[in-house]
Amino acid sequence: MERETFVEAAVSIAAVVLFLVAIVAVGLLYPNLSGVGPLALIGSIVFFVVVMSAAGYWLAGQ
Repeated sequence: MERETFVEAAVSIAAVVLFLVAIVAVGLLYPNLSGVGPLALIGSIVFFVVVMSAAGYWLAGQ
């Protein structure tokens, strides 16, 4: 496996793991998704999209 492929896979896996941690944290903090729970869930999704876009932009410049 080439170094570039490994870096791309590692960045993508790290972003997905971070997203899963955020989703689990929201689920633990707001078990019934009451109050600001839905906003936290939407924020997690938006954060994931922004992180993946930034990672793709950074990897494209490499």
